[in-house]
Amino acid sequence: AVEFHSVDIPWWNDLAIGIDNPLFKDGFVDVPNKPGLGIDELNEELIAEHIHDKYPGQWEPTTQWDSEWANDREWS
Repeated sequence: AVEFHSVDIPWWNDLAIGIDNPLFKDGFVDVPNKPGLGIDELNEELIAEHIHDKYPGQWEPTTQWDSEWANDREWS
């Protein structure tokens, strides 16, 4: 979420559970010591509330990517 941080989204700081809020303080991020992403879990209820209409499913299977060929190499 840091790569797409937006101060325009009021609920952005609530996407992850188990981190300090706000994540950014005086222009710096206090890096968590927890394993993995450094959070306890994602706030799935909040994500479901704000999911895009074009993609109504949350955590849908991505079986189209289960092949030997990469579907994202259109030009090479």
